[in-house]
Amino acid sequence: MMTEAGKAKIRDLVSAEFSIMKIGNGGDSTNPMASDLDIPLSSATATRITSGQSAIDFKATFSGSAISGQTIKEMGIFNSSGIMLGRVNFSSIGPFTSTDSLDFIFTVEVE
Repeated sequence: MMTEAGKAKIRDLVSAEFSIMKIGNGGDSTNPMASDLDIPLSSATATRITSGQSAIDFKATFSGSAISGQTIKEMGIFNSSGIMLGRVNFSSIGPFTSTDSLDFIFTVEVE
């Protein structure tokens, strides 16, 4: 069993290391050996918000001008070296116009 202090330490280490969110329109199932999104479209610096003792929320906003005409089916969190922490795929949303704005939140919780 991991202690609450240990969970908080891992949360803090992840928060310090990862800060980039990418979105894309690939939709394949997730694979633990993947190193990038299937079809990356745009990236943004994510705001990191501590959520409880063992969780962190990564939040990023994407401008419609960067994804105009696209549908979004995947998102992931990366560090500045391009290492992917995690990826989520979902039912497509969009297409978007250049005046749209899209917010994503990716929650990581240490159990």
